Amino acid sequence: MKKYSGDWYWYYAINSVLVILILFPIYWTFISSVKKPDELITSEPTFYPHTWTWQYYDRIWNYDTDSIRTNTWGETSEDEENNKNKEKESSKIHKTTGSVTQTIGIDDAFTNSAIVSVGTIIFSIIVSTFAGYGLTFFRIPFKEVLFILLITPILVPAISLIIPIYKLLKGLGLTDSYLGLIFLHTTAMLPIGIFMMRNAFSSIPNSLREVALLEGTSELRIIGNVMLPLAIPGLLTVMVFAMYTSWNDYVLAFLFINSPEKTMLNIALAKIALGGSQFEMKWGSLTAGSMISFIPIIIFYTLLQRYFVRGITGSAVKE
Repeated sequence: MKKYSGDWYWYYAINSVLVILILFPIYWTFISSVKKPDELITSEPTFYPHTWTWQYYDRIWNYDTDSIRTNTWGETSEDEENNKNKEKESSKIHKTTGSVTQTIGIDDAFTNSAIVSVGTIIFSIIVSTFAGYGLTFFRIPFKEVLFILLITPILVPAISLIIPIYKLLKGLGLTDSYLGLIFLHTTAMLPIGIFMMRNAFSSIPNSLREVALLEGTSELRIIGNVMLPLAIPGLLTVMVFAMYTSWNDYVLAFLFINSPEKTMLNIALAKIALGGSQFEMKWGSLTAGSMISFIPIIIFYTLLQRYFVRGITGSAVKE
C-alpha cells in the first residue's frame, strides 16, 4: 500500500473510527468518575468535567462494603462521613468477637481478586503447557479427536453448568474458598490455553527435542530449558487470557464465595454501586470502581502486548 494513496487514507480513517469507538466508553467512564454529583446526574451531560473531584475514589477505597447507605444523590451523606471511623472501629470489633456480620474494605477485596487471579495464571500455565506439549510431541491414539474434545467446552456457556459445578465443589469441599474459584477459572481457561500452547509448540521443530533426548535429557528439562523459551509468546498469551478471565469474573465469585472476608473485587464494587438499595444506583462510585478495576488489566496487557500479539499471530501462521 503506497503512502498517501486512496487506500492509505481509507485504512487510517477506518482504524481511527474503530479506536474512537473502543476508547470512548473508557473515556466516558473516567470523566464520570471525576465529576461532581450535580454535574454527573443531569439531563445535559458534558464531555469533560467542569469541576474535578476525586471523592468517589476516596470513598470507595475507605468504605466497608457491608455498611453503605445512600442519599438522594446516590452518594454518601455527611452523617456517614462523620460516622465512618466509628463504623471501621465497630467492624474491627465484629471481626474479633464474631457478634456481628464481618465487613470488608475494598482494598481487601482487591487483594482477594489478586490472589485468585495469580493462582489462576499459575495453574493455567502449568496445565496448558503440559497438555499442549503432550498433544504436540507425544504419540497418542486419536490425538486429534482428543484435542477437539478438549477445546469443545469453549462453546458451552458456563452458566448452564452451575448446578453440576456446585455439586462437584461441594463434594470436594471447595465451596467458599480461593482454591475452588481458582479451580473453576482454570477449567474455564483450559480450552484456550491448550489451543494456544499446542500451536506454540507446533511451530518449534521436533528435531530440537529429538537431539535433547539423544543426549539423555529428561522431558521436564526439555520443556523447561528448550521448549518454553521458544514458546514465550504463546505462554504470555495464556497469562493474559487467564488474568482477563479471572479478574473480570462476577457470576462464579457471586455464587461460590459466601464469606465476607473473601469477597471478590467485582462483588464489592457491585455492593458499593447499589449502596444497599435495589432501586438506587450510585453512579459516581460505580464509575470510579470500574476505573479501579480497569487498571490492573490495562497495565498487565500493556506490559505483555507485544508478546500477546505475537502469540495470537503465531497461532495462525506455522512454518
